[in-house]
Amino acid sequence: MKRYAPEIPVREEDKDDPDMKNALELLRVGRDEEAARFLLLASNNGNPSAQYSLGLLYATGNGVKEDFAMAVEYFTKAAEQDIAAAQNDLGMCYYDGTGTKKNDMLAAYWFGRAAKLGMAEAQLRLGNMYMSGCGVEKDFAKALEWFEKAAEQGDVDAQYNTAMAYESGDGVTKDLNKATYWYSLAAKQGDRQAKRKLKELLNRID
Repeated sequence: MKRYAPEIPVREEDKDDPDMKNALELLRVGRDEEAARFLLLASNNGNPSAQYSLGLLYATGNGVKEDFAMAVEYFTKAAEQDIAAAQNDLGMCYYDGTGTKKNDMLAAYWFGRAAKLGMAEAQLRLGNMYMSGCGVEKDFAKALEWFEKAAEQGDVDAQYNTAMAYESGDGVTKDLNKATYWYSLAAKQGDRQAKRKLKELLNRID
């Protein structure tokens, strides 16, 4: 299970909540325990950013006792209100079986919700699930669709996966020019495998 980033993403429309404002200020100065109390108040009033933030605190053990089951509870509340990061993290909880029973179908569902909201990390994960047939029916074309969306946002792993698909012809007509393009973008971001594949591909084309 990944460790969650300490940064608290907050929707603009949720920032006017006075309890949320207090929580953010306390988090900024490292007073996490006090912040958690204000986040709980805002969460109980239905503030989805507060719900996600409280879930993050439970996932990391900052300001509260680490409790992944509680993290899942608050991620779910926020995810149901279309907080993409919460949907992605909830998907990870179901995928890993952290704080809840492992459920690949629910993982794919929540990755899908976040992917449709434009979250590159979720798009990559959803693509991987379509590629492997984990939680969804295997579908190389759909895998590529989501890989390419994430790749266009600069996700290096998605760029590599997109290049692989165009090179192999999995889910798409083989196109070595497009494969070269995506390998080159991943290589520019320092991906060693992409650099190696790009060199091999250019030698083949020449």
